[in-house]
Amino acid sequence: MSPLSKEVLIFSQIFGGFPLTSLENKKLKFSLPVFLWGLVLTVLQTLTTEIGLYTDYRKKLAGVPLRMFDNISMIVVVLDLVSLNLVSVVIFISCSRKHEQFINILDILEKVDQKLQKNVPEVNAKAKVLLVSIVITILITGIGVLDFQRSVYVGNKDYISSICYIPPLIMLFSQASLFLHFTQVTQSIATRFGIIKARVKEEVLRNRRERPMNTHYIRIANVPHNNKGLYTIHEVESLMSAFWMLCDAVHQANSFYGDQLLIVFFTSLVHITISLYYLIGSVILRQSTAITVLGGLAIAHIAHLVLLVRPSTLVAELADGMAPMICKLINTSLDPILVERLEELLLQLGKRKSRFSALGFFQLQNSAVIKMAGAVTTYLVVLVQFQIEIVPPEFFKSVT
Repeated sequence: MSPLSKEVLIFSQIFGGFPLTSLENKKLKFSLPVFLWGLVLTVLQTLTTEIGLYTDYRKKLAGVPLRMFDNISMIVVVLDLVSLNLVSVVIFISCSRKHEQFINILDILEKVDQKLQKNVPEVNAKAKVLLVSIVITILITGIGVLDFQRSVYVGNKDYISSICYIPPLIMLFSQASLFLHFTQVTQSIATRFGIIKARVKEEVLRNRRERPMNTHYIRIANVPHNNKGLYTIHEVESLMSAFWMLCDAVHQANSFYGDQLLIVFFTSLVHITISLYYLIGSVILRQSTAITVLGGLAIAHIAHLVLLVRPSTLVAELADGMAPMICKLINTSLDPILVERLEELLLQLGKRKSRFSALGFFQLQNSAVIKMAGAVTTYLVVLVQFQIEIVPPEFFKSVT
């Protein structure tokens, strides 16, 4: 499996300014043109965000606001767009500054494949990239329709200004680029953890089946001066060497993705809360179009978070599953030397954990999503309880 497919790389270059390009031998290297494009894109996204906020604020002063109907809605809109813009900036800066670490991750995975003496099949990411692009395009289109409807409702005849928030929403593609290459890298690591775990179990079980014959030191063809038991020990040590390399890959990935994941989680918390709050208001006012768009937007934000965390959870489960598996096998009829090696491995496994985290603040596992759900629920209850009666109906026609 290629840690970064061609489709994901191109998508990340176009929308995230990912400053790496592929060579003929499929190696990645830093690309100055792509870096400059990412810099221009990030600056344009920041400018369009400021222009959109300024346009709406000017309309608010003129009495025909687009989303900023009062101070509360103004704070919500600013927090929504600024957090999204911050994601775009952090992704570009982090990828540009630490691109060598990403290349190191790919090099480690290539060395693991060499140790496994197996080419893991590549995964076609075309469908995934296409689906993400279609979903974001539909959401942006729906948001544009709602903004236009709201502009007509408040009597704003400047229809061009009614779409001032659409250009900044292109930053959703930048966030999607991080989602695509992070999930593909973590899935690649998880796949290799699974292969190593299965092969270690296979080798240990083979030793147990062949244990009675090992006392006669029956030799294997093409393995001179080694009996079957010693051959199994060599294979297990080689596989565990690949296992430790994957642990190093996880460490490198944490260093590369840590700050990006932290800001993405913060932004997801903001967007999910705001989207659900607007959705509740739209349901109260029975705005069918707004309910459809806001419901889809809330589902998209939640699905993005869940799918982002799932591969990293799988990596932790597969890595942690190695120790219990060895504990179950170690008490069977194995060579004493193999048992000794496995006991040493158990001590090392207890000291090294493979976890993805958001800059060390919290681990990227399903439990983090559950805790975020609790936080979102708390904020929604507060907003609905203390704000819904003082917010004018026009406020709920705005959309994040």
